[in-house]
Amino acid sequence: MKKIYSLIIAACSFLLTSCGLLEVKSEDKLPGDEFWIDGNAANVEGFLMSAYSNLRKATMGNGAFLTASGDMRCASISPYNNNDEGRRVTYLAGNEMNELRNSPNTPFGETTKWKPFYEVIQTANILVKEIDQVSALTEEEYRMFKAEAVFLRNLAYFFMVRAFGDVPYYTIAYNSASLPRTNMVTVLQSCLEDLRTGALGNSPEDCFLPWTYNSNAKKGVRASRGSVIALMMHINLWLAQFDEQNKTTYYQNVVNLGEQLEQNDGAYELLEISRISNVFKGGSNEGLFEIAQNINASNEVFSSIAVFSNNVVYRHKGANENPMYYYDGNYIEKIFPYMEEDLRKSYWFDENMYSASSVNRTEIIKFLNIDYYGNNSITSNSGNQIVFRYAGALLLYAEALAALGTNDTKANELLNRIRHRAGASESFSSGKELQDAIFWERQRELIGEGHYYYDLVRTGKISNIAYCAHPIRRTDFNVGAWTWPLHRDVLKNNTNIQLNLFWE
Repeated sequence: MKKIYSLIIAACSFLLTSCGLLEVKSEDKLPGDEFWIDGNAANVEGFLMSAYSNLRKATMGNGAFLTASGDMRCASISPYNNNDEGRRVTYLAGNEMNELRNSPNTPFGETTKWKPFYEVIQTANILVKEIDQVSALTEEEYRMFKAEAVFLRNLAYFFMVRAFGDVPYYTIAYNSASLPRTNMVTVLQSCLEDLRTGALGNSPEDCFLPWTYNSNAKKGVRASRGSVIALMMHINLWLAQFDEQNKTTYYQNVVNLGEQLEQNDGAYELLEISRISNVFKGGSNEGLFEIAQNINASNEVFSSIAVFSNNVVYRHKGANENPMYYYDGNYIEKIFPYMEEDLRKSYWFDENMYSASSVNRTEIIKFLNIDYYGNNSITSNSGNQIVFRYAGALLLYAEALAALGTNDTKANELLNRIRHRAGASESFSSGKELQDAIFWERQRELIGEGHYYYDLVRTGKISNIAYCAHPIRRTDFNVGAWTWPLHRDVLKNNTNIQLNLFWE
């Protein structure tokens, strides 16, 4: 294993500090080139694991990428305390990104950096190139390792596009050029083609990746066919907002992908609400892709602030502690009307869900899975970070059908699968009413899972106060107010990079 890790370190040492692009001359070779020629499945798997590790650092590290960018931004939240931490919550909720960036000791400064995602991409690019040299692989091993690498690099690009807009795009293993930013529509279209040819195939018979894994160590946390389909669904729906002239094609793509996802040979299911805690621990039949956390292994531990649950519960901390922030009672009432039956109310919230204030401390206990790290610090959720799950993908499928208006019956049926699991009343509607019903169902079902802000952006509802308590004006949206500011370090070694000018 020492040989594997030394090669990984050698590969990563070439990374530029600006944007994660390699500065390697074309005639140069990666140290340990024999690693690939003389390698086997264990070597390749070890190298692939470094890409997964890089993804964990990029998303669940000190920048709290998923929580800050997906759950907190423009959200109906208020801080419990009027200290530096509380002010940062206010800045994020109000889309005051420069104030956030300039806040003293802010952990969210790391969220403005895209280099961690380029480390994922570069590791994947190297594997995709070099795996052809490894002769000691079965055809199945070759296809699976390569498909996993393709999935990871495109997931990294998708995360960056949602945060920063245009990004430098490349898939070659050893890049020597200082690249400019590529239009994000072009990037995402390239991602779809890369996923289709390198990870999904034209039919399940291509078997690039399995629907699921028998091994508990792989289930949910290693890329599967469902992971790829879910990612492609999200990319298509993002493109439907930013490449509007082709939105019908993107919606139809999502419908086609949804049809494929339902043909999963029983690999995926909606677990009963009484077993919902198993979903958030990770490795369930509902998980499509998750980021692994194992608190007994130091390289798989999430930053405390990156765990949504740690920000919205306090019972694991002690009676005199507060959560970082709480959700506005009016928002909770909007997504979970007081008089309507819904079992998620009791499974996901405490008794103060409607009366949240600095006096009545409310908690979202959806992810509660208390455990201790090796240093005896406590976490409210020792489970995996859910990225995509079956319930969310079914709602994307329903959303695309509702947008097309071609099969409202199927769209309602998909919506009602989620509502039936929650013990909520069935919904039957069409047109805009159906589209709104699906949007609000995603707000209910996926709260705390990093989708809130991005759903607002890709549907255009971010500019409408009926859907967003802290809307972004459309004129500002059109010139980049929805993006994150870019860390100015990107300018150090790449003169072709332009910052997100709205924030400069």
